[in-house]
Amino acid sequence: MASGQNSPASGPLQVLKSNPRYFTDGSGKAIYLAGSHNWNNFVDTGHRRLPQTDPPAIFDYKGYLDLLDAHHHNFFRLWRWESVKWTDNEPAGVGYSQPHPWVRTGPGLATDGKPKFDLTRFNAEYFDRMRQRIIAARDRGMYGGDAV
Repeated sequence: MASGQNSPASGPLQVLKSNPRYFTDGSGKAIYLAGSHNWNNFVDTGHRRLPQTDPPAIFDYKGYLDLLDAHHHNFFRLWRWESVKWTDNEPAGVGYSQPHPWVRTGPGLATDGKPKFDLTRFNAEYFDRMRQRIIAARDRGMYGGDAV
């Protein structure tokens, strides 16, 4: 468990009344949030990794949680990318990201040559991944959420 936690993280967190610089889970215990950032922890992008591929390299989420655990971190944000394809400078090349909140069934093709998104239908893979990753973090005593 992160930061000496003996049980899964619980919440929602609220401001600790006795010291508003901290949060609490309702137990009255102060919870200090500390973590490490990674752009790829929710949507696979391969950002800043070569070679850039479509589909992008799969992020090692368990390894990321292990890193957080090893440094006694208990907080992170899940980062989402809106673009499906873009040009990057560091390293130079074209980047890709997936999954996205909507299914790609068309009709028609998007500018990346794949079916257009159907904005009336959610992509279960995206929301299942979010749920699984938040639960895996919670079970390790960590707090996380989606960054939009």
